Amino acid sequence: MKYFILPIAALLLISCGGNSDQSSAGNYADITISMDTVVVDSGDEILMAATNFYNQTLNQSADRLYFWNYRSHILEIVDLNEMVFLEKRRFEKEGPNGVGQFPNRIILIGEDKIGFVQWAQINIADMNGNLLKTISIDEDWMKGELNENESLIPYGFSDDGETLYCAIATPQRLNSNFIEVDLTNKKTKLIELTEFDKREKFRVTFTVEMNGGISTSTAPPSLDYTRHKDKLIFCTNVFNNIYQFDPKTNSLEYITISNSLTPNEKIKDYENDVNSEEAFFRIMNEIQEEVSFSNLLWDDVNHVFYRITSFNMPRIDQEKIKSKVFISIISEDFKVINEKEITDNVDGVPNGYSGVC
Repeated sequence: MKYFILPIAALLLISCGGNSDQSSAGNYADITISMDTVVVDSGDEILMAATNFYNQTLNQSADRLYFWNYRSHILEIVDLNEMVFLEKRRFEKEGPNGVGQFPNRIILIGEDKIGFVQWAQINIADMNGNLLKTISIDEDWMKGELNENESLIPYGFSDDGETLYCAIATPQRLNSNFIEVDLTNKKTKLIELTEFDKREKFRVTFTVEMNGGISTSTAPPSLDYTRHKDKLIFCTNVFNNIYQFDPKTNSLEYITISNSLTPNEKIKDYENDVNSEEAFFRIMNEIQEEVSFSNLLWDDVNHVFYRITSFNMPRIDQEKIKSKVFISIISEDFKVINEKEITDNVDGVPNGYSGVC
C-alpha cells in the first residue's frame, strides 16, 4: 500500500461555532482553523499527481481530482471524499481517437467529457478515450470581437459543451474581457469586464534583444473564471470585487466585497515595462507585497464561499518568503460574514481549503 501527499500542500479545516441555523451569520462568529496534510491512498500506484499542482483539475462538485500527465497521455483520477486513487486512463496521441501530440492542459465538460487543449485546437473525448469532435478556436467567425494580434484562450465550457468561454491573449496592453462562443450557432458575445482594466497597472514586462531577435517575459495579474450553479464568477488577484454573469439572462453584475482586516485592492503604481531582469523580479516582488485574493471556493454543505487573502512580507536577504494570510467566509449574496488572520495556522499561502460545521 502506498500513500502520497497532494501538492495542494494543505487543507484548511474550518469549524464554525454557534447554533445549527446555517443561514445565521452568528453561526460563523467563532472560526476555528486547523491545518492538515492531504494524504491519498494510491494503492500500489506511483502517481504523477503527487509531483505538481499544474494540470490538476476539479470537477464541478469538487469530489474528483483529475491530473493530466501530458507526457504519458495518462489521466489520473482521485476520489477526494474517500481520499483514494481510483484509476489511470490512457488516451491515444494519434489515430481515430487521438487527442493530439501535445495537449498540455485539459478542460472538463460536464461529468463525462474532456477537452484536450493543443495550441488553437481543442480535441473533445469521452472518459473512455473515444474522440468525439475537434474544435478550432482560430476560425474567422470567432474573431469578430478581437483586435489584430489578439487570440482566444479557452477557459471553460457549459455542461453540454455547446458554449465555450475564452479570455483574450494580447501581446500589448492586457485585455480583461471574455468571449462567449456559441459553437452551435457560430456566434460570439463580448463580456466586458471594464473594471478589470485596472489589472494593466500591475503588469510587468521585461523585453531584451537576444540572438538577433526580441525576447519578452510578462508577469500579468491573474484573471480567473469559476462556475457557481448556473452563473459564472470572474475574479482577479488584484481586487476583492468580482463580476457575476448569468448566461440565461445575459446579465452582468459588478459586485463589491468588503473586508475589514485587509485592503480590498492593490493600489501602488509600478513601472510596467523594464529592460533588465533584475528590475523585472524586483517589481514582481513588490507587487506581491500588496494584498492578493484567491478564487472563491463554494462550500456546498454550509452554503458559503471561502476566500484566502494574503500578502508577502518584505524579504530579508535570502530568507524564505513569509506571508500574512487571512480567510473570509462569504455568503451566497457575497456579504462577508466573518474573517480571520490564519498566518500562524499555515505554512505559506494554502491553495486547498474546506469547511466543516
